[in-house]
Amino acid sequence: MKKSIKYVLLVLLVWSCDGAILDSTPQNSINSENFFNTTEDAIAALNGAYQTLQWPNNYNFRLWTLDIVAGNAEVGAGGGEDGFETKQLALFIVQPDNPGVEDLWRGIWPAVSKANLVIERVGSMENIEDDLRERIIAEAKFIRALVYFNGVRLFGGLPIITSAASDNLFVSRATKEETYQQIITDLTEAADVLPVRYSGRDNAEVGRATRGAALGILAKVYLTQGDYASAESTALEVTTLGYALNTLYSQNFEPINENDSESIFEVQFSSGAGFGAFDKKHQGSWAPEFTNPRGSGISPGGGFGWGHVTQEFVNAYEPGDVRLAQTVWQTGDTYSGYTYDPSFSSTGYNIKKWVQGSASTNAIDSDLNMPVLRYADLLLVLAEAINEQGRPDEALPYINQVRSRAGLSDLSGLNQEQLRVRILQERRVELAFEGQWWFDIMRAGPEAAEEFFQSLGKSNFDPATHTVLPIPLTDIDLNPNMKQNPNY
Repeated sequence: MKKSIKYVLLVLLVWSCDGAILDSTPQNSINSENFFNTTEDAIAALNGAYQTLQWPNNYNFRLWTLDIVAGNAEVGAGGGEDGFETKQLALFIVQPDNPGVEDLWRGIWPAVSKANLVIERVGSMENIEDDLRERIIAEAKFIRALVYFNGVRLFGGLPIITSAASDNLFVSRATKEETYQQIITDLTEAADVLPVRYSGRDNAEVGRATRGAALGILAKVYLTQGDYASAESTALEVTTLGYALNTLYSQNFEPINENDSESIFEVQFSSGAGFGAFDKKHQGSWAPEFTNPRGSGISPGGGFGWGHVTQEFVNAYEPGDVRLAQTVWQTGDTYSGYTYDPSFSSTGYNIKKWVQGSASTNAIDSDLNMPVLRYADLLLVLAEAINEQGRPDEALPYINQVRSRAGLSDLSGLNQEQLRVRILQERRVELAFEGQWWFDIMRAGPEAAEEFFQSLGKSNFDPATHTVLPIPLTDIDLNPNMKQNPNY
């Protein structure tokens, strides 16, 4: 059994409404007035907040499939209506009633609700050690900030809900700037309290948010806002906390190496929890079964074939880049006695990064974690922040650390614009199918995004519209205060 957080502890104890309209108050729960009495209660409530990150509308499905939306692959799957919502997103013909859009929106609010409950109720508990109380609150603020950060990049300004007791169902959206300020506040306060690492007490602390996780996400927040000096100083602080690149790129995607020196934060998955195959509360990762070539038999469900990798993306790798073999199935590839057949894909390629054979996964119930922030990502954030301040020569050592591990030669003699292009390219191949590319290409700016999507033949992309997703139609219809994004 994996020695990490067991999110399952509170699956049925603090359960948020996931109905039609955004709701800031947990429903269908036990009486929270009677629950927060012991240290065990506080930890269980916190684990319930962590558990929402495992949901398919967060890191178990929707976030990594954004790489498909952003052009690194096509949906694949079974054809017909299978994955139609993702196809619409990828073709930029999405409307506010798109189920994928609604799913991503629904991924935000249960996590916010559970985190708010922990912050308020644990904050008023007396029968708990002071340092543990403060740490639990800091972890909850990290979770709240993380989902808000994903949400603001997808939808723009969000309703800012920081009270568990609010009965206002007709919330209004804050501005994007106000949303980012709340995220920065949460991450800063969390970083001031969270430990650099955990002792592993009771084998239940590995995988929790750390000081490095809070600062690392904060550095990405500053980078996204264009505050490059703050992004640099914050990322530099993370480099002092003991993280290091794994020797081999492939080590980042093997269960035996989870939560290692390169891992700054990852969502913990555990197989065998006994939930139904497509249950939202499922504890196992869906990624291996969903991305394994459809009908290949490499895993118990036969593979769903999500992610027919494009030739354009394969061509993005430089000759000799060892990451390609880990990331993409190609003709002649073998794994555990299986030889890849390109006829399983409409493009001849499939996503390989999450392959985990039938010996170690029970259909969509894998114990393979999903990285949220790796040290390689952090080094590229640092390189970008320094380069955007007009110091490309100082930025080169950070990108070259990542390239060296990939078997590539060092970059040198590049000006700011040249290095800007190379950093974005490096992020694309290093972090492929980890749910980063959509956010990266949008951070590059509307014009850069338009140029990129036009180069892929995605002529429907409109920079005045498609840099954010629409607010789901249901919420617009039920809440008169919820304003739609422009042009939807």
